Amino acid sequence: MRRSAPSVLLACSLLVLAVSAPAQLVFDDVAAAAGVDAITYGRACAMVDLDLDGQLDLIAADGEDVLRFYRQRPDHTFQLMNSAWGISTTPTTNWCVLVADLDNDADPDVYVATGGFNQEKPNKLLRNDLSTSGLFVDVSASSGDANLNTLAFGATLLDYDLDGDLDIFVSDSWRIAFIGGCHLLRNDGNLVFTEVSAQAGVDIPGDYRHCTMGDVNNDGWPDVAVGAMKQPSLLLLNNQDGTFTDIATDAGVDLPSSNFGMVLEDFDNDGWMDIYLPKYQGTPTEPSGLYLNNQDNTFTDVTVSSGITGQEDMGHNTADLDADGYPDIFIGTGNPTVGDLDRLFRITPDQVAGLIATDISVSSGIQASGNSRTHGMAFGDYDEDGDLDIFVGTGGMGGNPTSHEPDRLFRNQGNANNWLQLDLTGVLTSRSPIGARADLLTDSGRVIYRHLTAGKGFGNTDSPTLHFGLGTDTTANRLHVRWPSGIDQLVLGAAVNTRSAAIETGARLVGDALIGELAELQFAGPPNRPVDIIAGIDRVELFKPQFGGYLELVPIFGPYSIQLNANGRFDLPFLVPDVPALQGATIYVQTWTRPSSGSYGGTLSNLVTILIG
Repeated sequence: MRRSAPSVLLACSLLVLAVSAPAQLVFDDVAAAAGVDAITYGRACAMVDLDLDGQLDLIAADGEDVLRFYRQRPDHTFQLMNSAWGISTTPTTNWCVLVADLDNDADPDVYVATGGFNQEKPNKLLRNDLSTSGLFVDVSASSGDANLNTLAFGATLLDYDLDGDLDIFVSDSWRIAFIGGCHLLRNDGNLVFTEVSAQAGVDIPGDYRHCTMGDVNNDGWPDVAVGAMKQPSLLLLNNQDGTFTDIATDAGVDLPSSNFGMVLEDFDNDGWMDIYLPKYQGTPTEPSGLYLNNQDNTFTDVTVSSGITGQEDMGHNTADLDADGYPDIFIGTGNPTVGDLDRLFRITPDQVAGLIATDISVSSGIQASGNSRTHGMAFGDYDEDGDLDIFVGTGGMGGNPTSHEPDRLFRNQGNANNWLQLDLTGVLTSRSPIGARADLLTDSGRVIYRHLTAGKGFGNTDSPTLHFGLGTDTTANRLHVRWPSGIDQLVLGAAVNTRSAAIETGARLVGDALIGELAELQFAGPPNRPVDIIAGIDRVELFKPQFGGYLELVPIFGPYSIQLNANGRFDLPFLVPDVPALQGATIYVQTWTRPSSGSYGGTLSNLVTILIG
C-alpha cells in the first residue's frame, strides 16, 4: 500500500533538511588484541554489563560448543569467565542469547534458545548470582515452560501483558517430523514461565527463523514480528487482552519464503516502527525488503527505490553506527559451507525514494577481515568513546570443522558527529524496561527516536544503553521517555556527548475511580526519595525547569508528602467519596519527586487524569 503523495513529500522533505553530508565510518577488527577471537561455530551475541562494574561484557553463542562469557577489563580487553562464573562445559547448539533482568532483582539473567537446524534441545535459563555466589546458576529445570524442548531458532523479550515483568517469545524451525511454531512464555515470577501460545493465538505452525518486538501501531503495547522461510512471515499485533492477531498480509509485509528474520526499526525517524526483512537465498534473485510504516497498520514497500540489494542475509541487525540519527543495517552473508563478505548499508531518508540504502561495506573496513559465515552481531559502546562498536559471531555448519572461524570485534574509529547515551531503569515497569521508547528533540528541531529491545536480528542482545546519534546538532533540548507502564517522563539537562541515566519517575491510576469504591494511585521514582503530591481541577501548562518538568495543573489540594520505598514505589489506595454530585467530575494529580538534597531539581511527573465514574 502506498502513502498519499502529500504526506510522503511533507514527511520526507522535513527529514531531508536534517540530513547532512555523510560522516566518516571506519571499523578496525581488534578481536585478537581484545582476546575475543575464539574459533567458533558462531551464533548470536550479547553486549551487556553482566557483573555491574560499569563496563560492557560479552556473550558468544556457539552452534556446536559452550556459551562463552567474557568480562571486560579496565583496559578494554576481555577475560574468558566460563570457569569462574560456573558456565556449563557441556557442548550444545546455542542459537539466541537474551540478556535482561528476568526476576527484577537488579542484575541481568540469560536465556538461551537452542536447537536451531540441528535437533530438539531444551532451552536454558541462567540466573545471575554474581553479586552473591559469584556464579551464574542454571535454573532451567525449575523454570516451567521456559525449558521447552524444540528446534528453537529465534527468541525475543517483551512484556506482552504489561504486568511489570518480561515474557519470552520463541520461534522454531521445521525439520522433517518436527513441525515448527511460535511460543509465548508468560513470566509468573521467580523465574518460572507458563506457555500461553494457544490462548494468545500465536501457535501458528511454520518454518520460522528470527523474531523481534516493537510497538508497530504506537498504542503502548508490544507487538512481534517473525521471519519465515517457507510461508508468509508474521506481524503479530497485540490486542491488549492477552491475544495477538497476524496482520502481515493486510499490512503488505508477508513476502513469502526465505526470510531469515524480521526487524522492527524506525529507519526514517518519524516515531513509527518500519521493517527490514532479510532474505536468505543461496543464489540471490531478489533484494531483501524495506518497508515504511504508513501509521495505519499498513506499510509502503520501498525496497526497489531504496537500492537495497539481495545477498545471503543470514546474520543481521540494525543500529545508528555513524551517529547521523538514522539506523543502519549490518548483514552477515555466506552460507553454512561457503564464506562471503559481510555488508553494511548506510540508511538515509529520501524525498522521492523514501529511504536510500548506500553500500559502505568497503569504505567502512568491515570487509577487510575477509570472508566469513557471520551469524550474530551485537552493538554497544564497549570502549566508552561515544560510538557504537560491533561484536560478531562467525562460523558455519556445526560439526564441520572446516567452517570454524574466529569471532570478530569491530571497534568504531568514530567521527565528528555528536551523540547522547541514556540508561533506563524501570520501577513499575520491569527493571530492564524492554519496550521503553525515548525521543530526543535537538536544536535543529529534529526528533530522534529510540526503543529498547532484547532479542533482535539474529537473536542478539545489544547494549541496553540507548544511543542517540545527533549528526551535527549540538544541543538536546528535550528528552522524553515513554515507559511500558504508561508513565511519560521528561528528562531535562541531558548533555550532548555524555551518558545520562533515568529512573522511571511518575504516577498512574490503576483501574477506574468509581463513586463509593476504592481506587489506587501508584507512584514511582528513585528509591527512598520524598515525593510531594498536588491536585487540582483545572489544566495549565507552565515550564518549570527548576523543578524538572512542566506543571500541568492549577494546584488546589496539597502538597501531600509521601516517601518512596527502597524499591522506588508507593501505592496509595483511596476511597472515592460516595457523593453523587461528583459523577463525571475530573481531578488532576501531579507529583514532584524531590532531589536528594537542596530545594531545586528533582522531577515533575506526568499528569494523571482521574475521571470520577
